[in-house]
Amino acid sequence: MQTAKHPSLLNRLRPTVRGAFLGATAMMLFAYSSASASADELSELKAKFEAMQQRIEQLEARQQAASPASAKAVSSGNKKISLEVSGQVNRAALMVDDGDRTKFFHVDNDNSSTRVRFVGKGRLNQDFSVGALVEVQFESNSTANIDIDQDGEVGTDSFTQRHLTVYLDSKRLGRLWLGQGDTASNGTSEVDLSGTSVVAYSGIADLAGGISFKNSATQVKLVTIGSAFSQFDGLSRRDRVRYDTPTMSGFKGSTSFIQGDAWDAALRYSADYGAIGTKISAAIAYAAGGQRFDFNQVNGSVSALHSSGLSLTLAAGTQDLDKRVSGDDPVNYYIKGGYQIKPFRIGKTYLSADYATTDDLAAVGDEANSWGVFMVQKIDKIATELYLGYRNHELDRTGASIDDISVVVAGLRVKF
Repeated sequence: MQTAKHPSLLNRLRPTVRGAFLGATAMMLFAYSSASASADELSELKAKFEAMQQRIEQLEARQQAASPASAKAVSSGNKKISLEVSGQVNRAALMVDDGDRTKFFHVDNDNSSTRVRFVGKGRLNQDFSVGALVEVQFESNSTANIDIDQDGEVGTDSFTQRHLTVYLDSKRLGRLWLGQGDTASNGTSEVDLSGTSVVAYSGIADLAGGISFKNSATQVKLVTIGSAFSQFDGLSRRDRVRYDTPTMSGFKGSTSFIQGDAWDAALRYSADYGAIGTKISAAIAYAAGGQRFDFNQVNGSVSALHSSGLSLTLAAGTQDLDKRVSGDDPVNYYIKGGYQIKPFRIGKTYLSADYATTDDLAAVGDEANSWGVFMVQKIDKIATELYLGYRNHELDRTGASIDDISVVVAGLRVKF
């Protein structure tokens, strides 16, 4: 919801039009009475005037009830800074089968968690502006943390930070960020134009990350989905200093520095090739762990959407682990095909199928594979997305027979 800066033209003109109408009517009454009209004629004219005035008041009440401007606007505590408030709630029902048990959960979808954000903006001149972003999430029973053995909900029962940051922005020079927020490399494995990322994207672990693979014979837990899969998506959100260049010919560069001598750099690209009816977005990043993290990392993703509705998304990443003295470094590959259609007036329908593999992450020699099929239905009029999906996870480990894990999810995300 955005601060209402100006009333609508109708609202501004209404007092003037109404006043003019009432004044003209009063003048007519005065002129009519001055011309020695009969008492019956004057009484009839007054009754018509009162009925028309009542009709105007009824129409005004209906317009105010239907207009978004009638709602109480959000206003900043400082008139020099504008304020926007927005967010979303994303809830779902999740069924998990780990090969031994089947269980239902009422969850917050960690693919795109329930959250609220406050954005403050102020402009110094035509080139320079300042901004502040506070965004927090509140997840009850997050899909990333659920466990097949739990009876109650998991979660902190409190807000957790996503963005607590300020920035200085120049159209000519770029943007400088300071505070808790996205590092330069965050999101570079997650470029996705399929329209189904609310339920499926390269972050396989977000949908059921706390569920454990089990030994088929003994049912002993071995490793969670969250530990077996990773898209190696940069350095996440941290307390950092970050700089973004202006966008030039579709390219934007970024770099950030994090406490503990860690740093990263990323290059993003987005363009719409109208001649071939295709939009392309891509990102690539490098992260150096420094003293804080025990790895260096390279990752990236690219997604293309054709005017026919067909889309293709690819992502890959690898880590150079300092702690691993033997064996291959972990690597991840992801591919998704999608199709967008308009079968209903309410909004687009998005379909997709994907496949992911992460090797050597939890242990040397591990091969974790996942595939899934998904649907998202947008309802544009109420800013809502309905989604449904199925995902299968499997883990191959030398010397172990491990059950697959299947997940079915259905939910909706409402944005405000």
